[in-house]
Amino acid sequence: MILLVSGTPATGKTSVANVLGEKLGWKVISLNDFAREKNLYCGYDEKREAKVVDIDRVKEEVRKLIETEENLIVESHYAHELPGETVVILRANADEIRKRGKEKGWWKEKTEENVIAEIMEVCKTEALEIGKNILEIDTTGKKPDQVAKEIIKKLGLK
Repeated sequence: MILLVSGTPATGKTSVANVLGEKLGWKVISLNDFAREKNLYCGYDEKREAKVVDIDRVKEEVRKLIETEENLIVESHYAHELPGETVVILRANADEIRKRGKEKGWWKEKTEENVIAEIMEVCKTEALEIGKNILEIDTTGKKPDQVAKEIIKKLGLK
């Protein structure tokens, strides 16, 4: 099974995916690290001071990886755009995203941009437009271990 963990930044994707990987014994791919390791960029966003990931190249590289892995967890705010059976969309309320953004040292504009993306359900909407099978999980006030257990139970993985 290829499990895609997506959601707005600061909803807990990386932490939850890593706990899921430990509990299930599955390999976890963080697309941010994956893109950095393989230099899968197509530009630079001056406003956000960030490299722009080349989604098509990432998809191609992940497809190659999928051929060798039976069970895999792929996490990122754009993981829902990749091939996989199920997308877990992690959610959090606006106050939680603001709190987590502050803990991450984000500047106010970045935090508010992510709050708006969460309110507008951007990741969920994109996943639905692609036609993905979705499981939504609210991470507000929960530890990654609690969220991982909820995902495992709802997907019947163990």
